[in-house]
Amino acid sequence: MGTLRDLQYALQEKIEELRQRDALIDELELELDQKDELIQRLQTELDKYRSVIKPASQQVHKQTELHEQQRTKRQAISAEPTAFDIHDLSQVTLPFYPKSPK
Repeated sequence: MGTLRDLQYALQEKIEELRQRDALIDELELELDQKDELIQRLQTELDKYRSVIKPASQQVHKQTELHEQQRTKRQAISAEPTAFDIHDLSQVTLPFYPKSPK
């Protein structure tokens, strides 16, 4: 074991180390409190935006659904011939028109 002075010196060093750690803990707690406040403010702002955007997005969604329902009716239109024979199509020759390089 060390002398009484050595033990007192070691004790003083430990006390100083604990004070430094306490100071660091206090700083970190203050920073944590500030960040908690920031999170709360941002959460409040986010809630405000969500309350505005959600009804608007629901209206857009309803309009999109209505538009899709209207489109479904038009999907039945077809430009293809209703009755064709593959043998008739194999006999058809398409006209050829020569073109200049210009």
